[in-house]
Amino acid sequence: MNIEILETKIYKALAHPVRLELVKKLIAGERCVCDLFDESEFTQPNISQHLKVLKDADILTNERKSNKLIYSIKHPQVMEILNLAQAMVRAEINNLMEEK
Repeated sequence: MNIEILETKIYKALAHPVRLELVKKLIAGERCVCDLFDESEFTQPNISQHLKVLKDADILTNERKSNKLIYSIKHPQVMEILNLAQAMVRAEINNLMEEK
């Protein structure tokens, strides 16, 4: 698989609002699926589907602890991607505010 395909897979995985929300929650630390489900308005199968996409994109990792499946961020660089995107959004908001 070439680099562009791998990069695109990461961007696509992060481009969905539910997946982005899940990643932001996991930045604070590892969580079990049950906690992520309890904090969401979505069904557990839906949350599990989104977690699978993020894991397949190599953004998340998981491990079984007792009877719980625990997810965590695989690469800390994900935080850098989100921080850059947030900075771009803030800059654009500031530009729009200045135009008024």
